[in-house]
Amino acid sequence: MPDDFDRLLADMKRLDARARVGALDEANAQKLNWMEFGTIDEDGQQRIQPRPTLTAAFDRTKATMRRVIDRKIGAVIDGKSEAGGRRILSEVGEDFSEVVREEIDNNTPPPLADSTVAQKRRKGQGDRTLVATGEMRESIRVESKSDSGRWVDDGE
Repeated sequence: MPDDFDRLLADMKRLDARARVGALDEANAQKLNWMEFGTIDEDGQQRIQPRPTLTAAFDRTKATMRRVIDRKIGAVIDGKSEAGGRRILSEVGEDFSEVVREEIDNNTPPPLADSTVAQKRRKGQGDRTLVATGEMRESIRVESKSDSGRWVDDGE
């Protein structure tokens, strides 16, 4: 018959998980990267100004996410929850995905250049930063797995 220590070991094993949040498809990941870090043209001039969306969202929510994760893990360790790590990280990741979408919606500074605003208007698009078609915003999602191994697309 398993004792409390055996239960704790089983609970800890069940918590082994990973999650990632962002634009998880190649095209939108590239766009999000350009927006996060900006781009430089071949002459070394800034082409796209950085508009750090993921960084801003993470900085704004990291303490809250940590508290939520700690509380959920504590409930598992105390025997009050049957949640696994994947479920916990998926739930927190979904919340973070929404915060990232909100950052995109918040017209992240700096403002668009006049030439960019004119170009977007010719295309029938608004003058908000980070949003042309909404495709990148809608691509933000969470992916989780039940172990701490590498992702299939980690490149190794």
